[in-house]
Amino acid sequence: MSARGNELSAVDVAKGVASGAMTAESVTRACLDRIAARDAEVKAWAFLDPNLAITQARAVDAQVQKGPLAGVPIGIKDIIDTSDMPTDMGSPRSEEHTSELQSRFGIS
Repeated sequence: MSARGNELSAVDVAKGVASGAMTAESVTRACLDRIAARDAEVKAWAFLDPNLAITQARAVDAQVQKGPLAGVPIGIKDIIDTSDMPTDMGSPRSEEHTSELQSRFGIS
């Protein structure tokens, strides 16, 4: 696959990671590069932790058996409680709120 990971569909990324044609880390880095290049203007991210994203991508790459969406980066809306990220719900009133609970969406 010659396209950068951030230019591919989720299906193509999942297939590429599953086949070994690309790594979850390379896809994640491509997405982070695009965010870095555009987010000052777009302002799509309330919170972004590149180190956590890379760590999680490396963990996917280390898995022998991968799930059907392994390696597909996703963004989590800031209204879903996560114990490792602020959950400000798009409101200054909740700014820097971090939950002690983890949402039960099966995200790890």
